[in-house]
Amino acid sequence: MRIAVYCSSREEIDICYKESAQLIGECIGSHAASLIYGGVDKGLMRIVSSAVRQKGGRVVGIVPVTRQSVRNVLDDEMIISCDLNDRKAKMLYLSDLFIVLPGGYGTLDEFVSTFTSLAFAQNKTKQIILLNQNHLFDATIAQFHAMIDEGMMEEELLNRVKIATTAHECCLMISQFIKNKRP
Repeated sequence: MRIAVYCSSREEIDICYKESAQLIGECIGSHAASLIYGGVDKGLMRIVSSAVRQKGGRVVGIVPVTRQSVRNVLDDEMIISCDLNDRKAKMLYLSDLFIVLPGGYGTLDEFVSTFTSLAFAQNKTKQIILLNQNHLFDATIAQFHAMIDEGMMEEELLNRVKIATTAHECCLMISQFIKNKRP
């Protein structure tokens, strides 16, 4: 099982987000899953990758060539991408499940790009879990519903996005997804 995690690389964020990243990384690692992430040794990226590694999971960082100076040298594998679009494409191709943790505009871009790509390809085997901790993504969720209300988007597309409000709930969703995928 390969699980992509999109999240913040910022250091100056609330401890509650760091604790969530730790718990979710531990969950991924405890399932012996592989983490596919942005490969940067900062912020939530560092926390989630370290937690996966500590619990026995494999860690694959996909790092844009311009960010190699801040890559996580402890990753089991590093894949160089030419830019952010190439990184997103590689993560989309390699991953079975996508977890969106709190983050800024980069994380939001990764979420929307993944959602769009899966919907456009009509891929029903891959899923997204959005951690809407502290209502961070309320406006994004509301925007999707506004597009549905205006007939700009099919409501069924949102079925592939599961929304968790706590890290514990997110972990339960990860475990259920893995259970449903394993023979």
